[in-house]
Amino acid sequence: MKTNFFKSPLLWKIYSIFVIIILCSAVIVGGLTGALIKRKTLEEVQENLQVRATLLCELAAQQLSPDNYIQLQQEIRELGQKTATRLTIIDPTGKVLADSENNPAEMDNHSNRPEVKAALLYAYGVSTRFSDTVKTQMMYLAQAVRLHQRLKAYARVSLPLTVIDQRIAESRMIIMLAIAVVALLTLLFAFFLAQHFIRPLLYMTSMAEAMAAGDFSRRLHLKRQDEIGHLAKTFNLMAEKSQQRIATINLDRSKLNAIFAAMSEGVIAVDREEKVIHINVAAASLLGTEPGRSLGKPIWEITRLQELNRILADASRAADEVKRSMKISFGLRERIIEMHAVPLKDSANRVVGAMVVLLDVSELRHLETVRRDFVTNASHELKTPITAIRALVETLIEDFGRMPAEIQLSFLKKINNQSLRLTALIIDLMALSRFELQDDWSVKVPVNLGRTIENSYLSLLPMAEEKNLQIEISRPQTEIEILSDEESLDQAVTNLLDNAIKYTPDGGHIWLRLREANGEAVIEVEDTGIGIEPDDKARIFERFYRVDKARSRELGGTGLGLAIVRHIVLAHKGRIEVDSLPGSGSTFRIYLPMTKVKPDSAEI
Repeated sequence: MKTNFFKSPLLWKIYSIFVIIILCSAVIVGGLTGALIKRKTLEEVQENLQVRATLLCELAAQQLSPDNYIQLQQEIRELGQKTATRLTIIDPTGKVLADSENNPAEMDNHSNRPEVKAALLYAYGVSTRFSDTVKTQMMYLAQAVRLHQRLKAYARVSLPLTVIDQRIAESRMIIMLAIAVVALLTLLFAFFLAQHFIRPLLYMTSMAEAMAAGDFSRRLHLKRQDEIGHLAKTFNLMAEKSQQRIATINLDRSKLNAIFAAMSEGVIAVDREEKVIHINVAAASLLGTEPGRSLGKPIWEITRLQELNRILADASRAADEVKRSMKISFGLRERIIEMHAVPLKDSANRVVGAMVVLLDVSELRHLETVRRDFVTNASHELKTPITAIRALVETLIEDFGRMPAEIQLSFLKKINNQSLRLTALIIDLMALSRFELQDDWSVKVPVNLGRTIENSYLSLLPMAEEKNLQIEISRPQTEIEILSDEESLDQAVTNLLDNAIKYTPDGGHIWLRLREANGEAVIEVEDTGIGIEPDDKARIFERFYRVDKARSRELGGTGLGLAIVRHIVLAHKGRIEVDSLPGSGSTFRIYLPMTKVKPDSAEI
């Protein structure tokens, strides 16, 4: 395997990290070392000045008299030249009595110098500043000259700090030279270390690219015993297994292509020029055409669905299976079609066309959406009363013995209401589940629909009277009977009448009717309630869907009543319709097919 090691981005990334680390280390070490040298040098200078100041104090103490100032000045100048130190004698008023570098008479008063002020209070005073006299940075150390505990003068010594800069410069050069040598050796070692780890990775990358291109014959020949060697062995094993699996997949694909060709779903096959060579009835129905009239025509001539044309072209061009989905609109209804396209090949494995299988998954997608919404809504509806009950019970427990009896009773009533709501929700969920699983009843009995609507009316009359609602019930003189489940029909009518009472304002009007029309029994519930918006009419029979969520919860609704009604009606092979306008009330109609009831019939 040929790899260009020097063009590896990873190499230069690792190398750059080494360079940055070394440079940062050099800066840190150089800075810390320079600071240390400077501090140590200043300490040495200060110690040296202390020794010289002590000697100068002894000399000054012996000759501090006006008669000796001239001799003192001469001795101070000679001593300063010999020691390369500036020496100064200052009297307690700040007047310079002697100085090794200047004429004391021409010097200003030194009483305000920091080192002189400090020497008065402490053993000695130290100050570092720029000297206007000698035009350089100096360190001054002053010490009080005392005789019999009386202050006689100040002895001050000073040295230029150029020696410190000189030492730092020399040390910096040595440090930089050492760092450069260490950096060079480290970078050289880092280069070989990076090469040692990166070269196998480049081999693996080259092999992975070959595998991605379909070549599984390459193998890595590395004799390393570390993790990289283990990875190389794993890579070889993966290539071998992948080669076997690809062979198996190719065989299975050929089998699947044959299976797809015989499917009863929509199947369309085109040749290399995209002319239809096969189309079954299901595919023709989806495209709104006829199989006989479509053969021999280009696919883009019999349908304007660009997704279908594109997937066939892509399958032919790519010589591989292509899967996509598209949407087909039939009026207001939209259908979702899954498309599986494969190329058609001859015995020489040349692509001679393509075939696509069309699967209508509209109902499946709808059921998935309904199931997902149901789980979400059911969880929310169950959580609300449970949360309320838990909060109330926790409050009662925490305040047990301190809470007034009337408040406890209020909390218990609320818990009771929430438990009743939870019970109603569970009962409705169980009923809905039963009706969904039971599309038809194997046991049916003659049911008098007149008695059914009468029972619903009587059971809900007290609720209507509380709201001052007037309910009118009408039914034909002759009895209307159908073979059905009386309990389920009673629940359906009760749910519709219960909704009408809940959503009709006080003083409103409700009509409950039973009639026969065109061989069907019609149960009709009409009210003068709040009505339903047009956008909501298509969804009111969905589980947990509420037109007015706040009002529904306030009235105790579970959001399952109309869904239960719909399933009951569908189980009876009937249908339900609704007419409504916002603010003008609603009318629900149940249509049930009528069957002859034998006098002694108990079941069919």
